[in-house]
Amino acid sequence: MFGILAFGDSITLGRGIQPNTGWVDKLKNYFESKDCFNVVYNLGVPGDSSTDLLKRFETEAKARIQYYHPDNRFIILIGIGTNDCYAYGNPNNIQTSPIKFKENIDKIVNIAKKFTDYVVLIGIPPVDENSLPFEGAYYSNKDINNLNSVLKGVADSNNLFYCEIYDEFTKQDYLKLLGDPVHPNEEGYNFMYQTIKNFLIDKKLID
Repeated sequence: MFGILAFGDSITLGRGIQPNTGWVDKLKNYFESKDCFNVVYNLGVPGDSSTDLLKRFETEAKARIQYYHPDNRFIILIGIGTNDCYAYGNPNNIQTSPIKFKENIDKIVNIAKKFTDYVVLIGIPPVDENSLPFEGAYYSNKDINNLNSVLKGVADSNNLFYCEIYDEFTKQDYLKLLGDPVHPNEEGYNFMYQTIKNFLIDKKLID
């Protein structure tokens, strides 16, 4: 078995578009078509912050990662952080400080490394600040960049992979890639899929 576990929030799940068209769904279609023993697990939960992910991470990883056969291998993708920037009512009162976010990501990474050497931290995409609040909440691209810096730092210090998403979005007319102020539309999810798939191929994690 060659498995990919994609952990995250509603952007990982693919919220806001038709079923089976999110970036993980597209990766699943691509990867599983390569070999009948390939598998992709979509472990995105809408509303999850890094604190929420930490609570469920080890249980869900352990339930899916099995090394019954010596050729079995697994990749863990972690795409979390948008909800850590969530500020309900007060734009300055985000849910998770960068210090707490780093603490959570460090713990998640340490657990992930018990299961596999192949861990990829996925950057947080930008939001449309001009169309906020969204569902009563504010998000800031400044806060997102602060948390992306944390993700990059954790990846560097642990010799992990970091897949840049924010800069790739902003190289485009990225507002056209959003279906609402926070979530990508179908074109945006496809852009994430292409970016992440090409990254995994470039790093020789998949072919």
